[in-house]
This record gives sequence, C-alpha cells and structure tokens, in this order.
Amino acid sequence: MRRRLLAAVVAGFLAAGAACGGTPSKPPPAGERVPSDGSPLRLRIVSYNVNFGLGGDTAGVRAVADLDPDLVLLQESNDAWAAAFTAGLGGELPHHRFTPPPDMPAGGMGVLSRWPILAVDQLAPPEDGLFFAWRVVIDAPGGPFQVLNLHLRPPISKGGSWVVGYFSTGGIREREAAVHAEALDPALPALVTGDFNEERGGPAIDLFERRGFTDVLAAFAPDRRTWEWPVGGITLRMQLDHLMYDAGWLAAGAGVADAGRSDHRPVWADLERAPAP
Repeated sequence: MRRRLLAAVVAGFLAAGAACGGTPSKPPPAGERVPSDGSPLRLRIVSYNVNFGLGGDTAGVRAVADLDPDLVLLQESNDAWAAAFTAGLGGELPHHRFTPPPDMPAGGMGVLSRWPILAVDQLAPPEDGLFFAWRVVIDAPGGPFQVLNLHLRPPISKGGSWVVGYFSTGGIREREAAVHAEALDPALPALVTGDFNEERGGPAIDLFERRGFTDVLAAFAPDRRTWEWPVGGITLRMQLDHLMYDAGWLAAGAGVADAGRSDHRPVWADLERAPAP
C-alpha cells in the first residue's frame, strides 16, 4: 500500500531510517544451477513488492531480470505487471502464475519459476488482515520445496490512523504469520518471503524464528533498507521485506538491489539444499 507512514510518525522511524549501508546491491552471477558433481542444488530467489501503481514499468522488470533469478515472488502484482513480467522473463522462467487483486489494489501476487509449479494455494487472511498469502510448491531438481509468499498487514488502524496503527497492528501480523505457517507441509523444505511490513524484531518475524526459520538479510545485509518513502523533506528507510529459510537450506549469499522505481527494493538470496541428516 502506498503512503505507509505519514509525517505524524516520522519521529518514531528516524532512527530506523538513518542507516542505509550494507553489502553491494549487485550480486555475483548465479552460476551453475544444477551441479553435475552431485552437490546440493543452488538457487537464487528474488522477492519484490513491485508497487501496484507502477504496473508494467520496465524498470521494475529489469531490476529483477538483472539479478538472474531462478524463482521470483511478487507482491502488489496486477494484470499489467503479469503481462510485463511474462514478456520480460518468461523465456528464462517459463512457469508462472498470477492472481490479480480481488478487491484492494495492492493485494495481487505473482510467481515466476525456472522449474514447474506444482501448486499455488491461496490463503485467506485472518480477521483484520488485508491481503491473501500464497503457499507455492516448486518441483525443482532434488525434490519439491515450498514457499510462503506474504504481504502482511500495513501499520494502519481500522480508523485509518497510521499513528495508532504503528503501535497496534503488530499482533495482527503475528496472527497472520501463525495462520499462514500452519499451511506449510512439515515434510518439505520451506522458505518464507515477502513484504512483512515490519523490521527484524517484529512479532511476525519472531514467530517464524521460533519455528526454526532464519532471516537471510540478518546475516548478509543487516543494514540494508528495502523500503523508502519521502515525508516532509526527509526520506524514511526501513527493512520491511524479508526472506527466511528453514533447516532444509543453507544460505550462500543475499542482498538488496538498488533498482526499480517501487518504494520497495528487490531482495535476493542464494540458497543451497542442506545435506540430508
């Protein structure tokens, strides 16, 4: 959603937005995706809130294409974004699914994959949540795995106040995370990604950490901000987008790309299958 934070809450966010350094924005080449020596599969996943108001913007498609991904999860997708990404990346990522926003314009989602998509389960939000989530199952070399694609509740109250919402909506995001986590198959390796609308230490992220997930940006790009918005002559910057992995994976690298025109930035990670216990 646009205008997530208004001037009334600027003071509460200045400290979070002060740092913007971190690892370089452009990752190394993805490399060989299916090793011939029997080593674990390495894949590059990208998560990006594209901004529904920019539907079809070529800079957004190029921002993702330049990362050379194997799997792309989009939030705030719509028909214009679906057409643009299919045209721009459909040759490299021939398997794709999109669901346009059912009512709220920021509620759409998309996925593009190098490998077949076995399932896309649409998960309704709990009470007070705004956007549906996805559980996506990918049939990759080495066996299928699953991804939760999330767009959690923005910090806005029922009355439309960003001030009240900033301090009162954490519990809603935690409930969303708990409900959507129940959709995961414990037999499959799992990833959780998307626009969490909260930074590290938020209740939704804490819930997934308690369930054994690790936030890849915490290790590789802890100071990189994934969202920015100009307010009253300053620019707020926060890390609201995350990519988390469970014990079925090992992280080889991650970062945030300084690309695209959305208020969010693409988040990428290189992950390998963890050896079987």
